[in-house]
Amino acid sequence: MNTVTKLEVPLFALCQHWLKLHVLHYVTMAEHDSCICEHAIALAEKGGLSASTAGVLYSVPMSTAREWLWKYRRDQQVGRCKRTGLWRVSSPAQDTALAADAERKPFFSARDLKAATGFPGQKDTIILRLKAAGLRAWHTVVKKLLTDEH
Repeated sequence: MNTVTKLEVPLFALCQHWLKLHVLHYVTMAEHDSCICEHAIALAEKGGLSASTAGVLYSVPMSTAREWLWKYRRDQQVGRCKRTGLWRVSSPAQDTALAADAERKPFFSARDLKAATGFPGQKDTIILRLKAAGLRAWHTVVKKLLTDEH
């Protein structure tokens, strides 16, 4: 015999309410997916359900629901983030170490900071990380040495 717990009844009612709302008016696929994502995350975060169970309630694969919840917990927002789609080459700890080293050595160039810290990114990446931390990298100026003729 299948028993229904007290928590499942309101969740079932919530699912029926959601279905009625979305059958009554036309929703584009992108809106539809974001609505499902928001509701599944709300059930997992505040409803006390696992992400897999919330995904099953909304007919979403369990792996998709778990990934939605993981991304929500990582980014603190539902949906896409403004990113390039590439993986970050550095960890937050490496970014913090880079910023700390740049504060200790304020006149180092990005190339010097990369050599000093062993940062895995390129010069432009270092400059972006320093800008995000409110710092700047100095550009090394190459000048000719002064001689007596000058």
